[in-house]
Amino acid sequence: MPNQNVNVQTYGHGLKTSKKPILGERVLAVGDKGFWDLQGQITIGDHSFFAHGVKLLTGGHDYTFTGRARQDACVAQPITIGKGVWIASYAIILGGVTIGDNAVVGCGSIVTKDIPAGELWAGNPAKFIKKIKLKETDEK
Repeated sequence: MPNQNVNVQTYGHGLKTSKKPILGERVLAVGDKGFWDLQGQITIGDHSFFAHGVKLLTGGHDYTFTGRARQDACVAQPITIGKGVWIASYAIILGGVTIGDNAVVGCGSIVTKDIPAGELWAGNPAKFIKKIKLKETDEK
């Protein structure tokens, strides 16, 4: 996993359920205030990158409980991000989401469901904007 610049704050290192992220080649997280909770597995493909303040939130709580039981009822779901994905500033990706290869998530979006490969999604909640016309390159 060479050439990685992952400058994010993480949560979950001391928890029994914490997972180490699986990162492809040249995964970049730029800027500040990025946050990944590691309660569930985070997998990121080669050449994916994250702008300022992107949050990957794998954990949550079972809302069907009440009081203290709700606090203690932690649930975690994985996040899978494909190859060549760009996640723009201050987007939030929730647990259980898979983002396909070469997709783009717009600034400030909240992603609550899967995004197919090669699509641009944006908004709160994130919605399909358009199919991306990808340009061929010599890079693999």
